Amino acid sequence: MIDSAELSPPRTKVFVAAALVPTICLGLVVTALLVVVLGPLGLVLGMLVTGIACFLRAKSFGAGIEAEVLGSLGAVSAEGDAHARLLNLAEGLSATCGVPVPGLFVMQDPAANMMVVGSTPELSTIVVTSGLLDALDRIQLEGVVGRAFAQMRQGDLPAATLAVRAANSPLVRSLAGAGFTTLASPERDILLDRAGVGLTRYPPGLLAALIECERVGTCLANPDRATAHLWMADPGPEGAHDGERAAFELRLEGLRLL
Repeated sequence: MIDSAELSPPRTKVFVAAALVPTICLGLVVTALLVVVLGPLGLVLGMLVTGIACFLRAKSFGAGIEAEVLGSLGAVSAEGDAHARLLNLAEGLSATCGVPVPGLFVMQDPAANMMVVGSTPELSTIVVTSGLLDALDRIQLEGVVGRAFAQMRQGDLPAATLAVRAANSPLVRSLAGAGFTTLASPERDILLDRAGVGLTRYPPGLLAALIECERVGTCLANPDRATAHLWMADPGPEGAHDGERAAFELRLEGLRLL
């Protein structure tokens, strides 16, 4: 199952292409006006300007998303004795996976949840809530951190990160609809759960962690729907989505069968 997660094809192009559509449309309008005024020279200039605008838009579309997400959460860097368990587990799994230790941040929130954001496995950040650290024992926390590393190795993490910015633009979101559907699918969560326990070799750890998270509650005080797909469990208000409970039960059942 780890291989399946790692080989999932990236879908960053879906979101970048959707973001370029408005720029291309505007460029075509400008080009048409230039053709009317300047003739063939206007066509050349219009296409050149449109090409440059698309290049700059594509480069800037994904810039600074990680910092933007972390800033919105108010998370602080995990360090010192207070977060020794988290740091030690991340270092151990980093050696197992052959992936550099990611950025580790803690968000002050009583909910028990975890998110991963990043453009590559080498440039990723794990955010855990204070409620998660308080609720889980070491074995359960290892299961959650293992799932985070599986999500870092998942081929669609860059696309999932880009989707945060796309979600904040109604036009881009509608144009990239299929990409959002895939990222929010229950099958993706099940795949990541299984890939995570493939790293820790102990399915009961993540199973117990998810059960405890459900008991404590995974809903954040100020959830942002644009980042919901990056979290281990739905961070939104309870009952906000039909079928969310059933999807969570499927995840638990899948872990029990391993």
